[in-house]
Amino acid sequence: MKKLLKTNKDLGNQYLDFTQLFEKKLKQPTINNDSKKELIEQYRQRNFKHEPQPFYESSEIIVYGSFENSNIMAVQQEGNELNILLNGDTNTNGCTQWFYFGIMVKQPQQLTFRILNNRRGKSLLKEYNHIRVYDNNKWNCETTKELYYYRTNINHPFYHSSDSSIANLQQNFPLHTLQFNYNFTQNKSIVYFALTLPYTVSNLYHLVYHSSLKHKVLCSTSLGLPIFKLKTKHKTSEVVIILARQHPSESVGSHICEEIIKLLDCGHQVQNKYRCVIFPMLNPDGVFLGNSRCNFNGIDLNRKWDMPNQTTEPEIYNVVKHIKKYKVAFLIDLHGHSKKLCQFLYGCATQIKHISDYMRVKQFSRLLQQGCDLFSYNNCSFSVTPDRVSTARVAMWKKFQIANSMTIETSLYGVSKKPFEKEEFQLLALNILNALFKYDEYQSDPHLYDAQEINQAIKLIKKDGIDDKESGSDSDAEQDIIVTRNPRLKVTSRRDSTPLMVKSKPKQQSETPIQQPTLFFKNEQTYSFKKIPSYQMKRKVSRMNSFQSQIIDEPLNAQLPTIYNIPNKQYKGTLDLIQAIQVKSLSRQQ
Repeated sequence: MKKLLKTNKDLGNQYLDFTQLFEKKLKQPTINNDSKKELIEQYRQRNFKHEPQPFYESSEIIVYGSFENSNIMAVQQEGNELNILLNGDTNTNGCTQWFYFGIMVKQPQQLTFRILNNRRGKSLLKEYNHIRVYDNNKWNCETTKELYYYRTNINHPFYHSSDSSIANLQQNFPLHTLQFNYNFTQNKSIVYFALTLPYTVSNLYHLVYHSSLKHKVLCSTSLGLPIFKLKTKHKTSEVVIILARQHPSESVGSHICEEIIKLLDCGHQVQNKYRCVIFPMLNPDGVFLGNSRCNFNGIDLNRKWDMPNQTTEPEIYNVVKHIKKYKVAFLIDLHGHSKKLCQFLYGCATQIKHISDYMRVKQFSRLLQQGCDLFSYNNCSFSVTPDRVSTARVAMWKKFQIANSMTIETSLYGVSKKPFEKEEFQLLALNILNALFKYDEYQSDPHLYDAQEINQAIKLIKKDGIDDKESGSDSDAEQDIIVTRNPRLKVTSRRDSTPLMVKSKPKQQSETPIQQPTLFFKNEQTYSFKKIPSYQMKRKVSRMNSFQSQIIDEPLNAQLPTIYNIPNKQYKGTLDLIQAIQVKSLSRQQ
């Protein structure tokens, strides 16, 4: 495992080097070591330019990956085939779903792309095989019969590394390959490929500074990027809170949020009823870095709303602190979904005391269904399961008694094999604002409900139960944790098969310096160094934490066991997540 952990000195983060898992398949790949240097310098100088830098060039092609929101890690060319590895989310064990990179060919040709290390097993990429391609100065939806999505067979004996820890990871770390062809018809410009229609931090700046809504910077992130708050000018007693882009790969949330802001700029009548307070991008660090799910510290922000930490998730800590100032009628959290089509929502409807309570919560989703065919009421869910208590919709519902606290999910793949374009985003945004305007807390129109729903409500009142549907999300973040498992006995013809895991005795290390990144936009040195004594960590675990435990550093006398032959060393709080998670998993086995 030691070979898999590297320190990115430009960002102060750790990540998995996927090239170690594919060392037999990708011989001498070109690694994108400088992917963020130029971009970070642009942000520090407030010079937001989209200027991709090439990191691989052959006689046939040039690969671009060093730009905002890109996350390409390594490439290897084999004739007209290009094998690609993505960077995992910073400070996680390899969360990879989002991709965004550019290709320029030196002569028209067809290329085959293979993205080898996608971490999402369940995805509509298998059925609705389209990706986003920027060619001829516009984003297109490239649908091809040559697009495939399948399990990457790194647990085959062919891939097994001589390093036992890497061999163990190959056995227990499922990855998937996205393969597609593209026919390049011209060679004068860069063609970009992305999972969905991108929406960058630069797009956010353009939106905020061209909007007529009042805006302010609520706080700064770990990388010094601003968390913007926009609000309408009409002062009313009740407030609608709109959140977007907790998960960087779910760019559809940003596109809908932008259309909502533009409609409010044009004077939509909902402003006469509610004051709208909008946080258009809650995770600019993750978007900037090309992460799929987490912020810079490796935190899934939508699993931290019950007990946010000011140090590791300042974005959520400050937003929660701000929300309590208002009388909130609605909290709407905009997300994207890769397993279902259309748009739908997850609400909160437990502890039903009267049938009107049940119908009141479901009224908004019924209004959305009536207003737009792109909204699917059948995909909605109103249950609150234990694994969602720390999400925004549930935590705010419980903490501030916001009855209409919800997550609105929009499919990354649109509807009927057709992805959502700008026109659909406009319709969905307008439908949300119209439903807010029509909503009546005391609505008793029977046409909004059917007999089956009323019977369901009566059953819930009698048993004080929970709605039968699941309140699932796009992806369970826990799959991105590497869990150490017992070695499996496999029949193989290889004589040099290596054991899957070897434990070694812990070693004591002396004091070591640590690196801490400072904020952007300030004339400071990039890092400050200080020596602190060697210590171990005491963990206090949040109930629902997707990628890591809530780690509180405290001196302890006891030594932790080493994992994969890694000696004990100075932990850097939440920035040393991978080792911390594995210490946790091994201690449970012991």
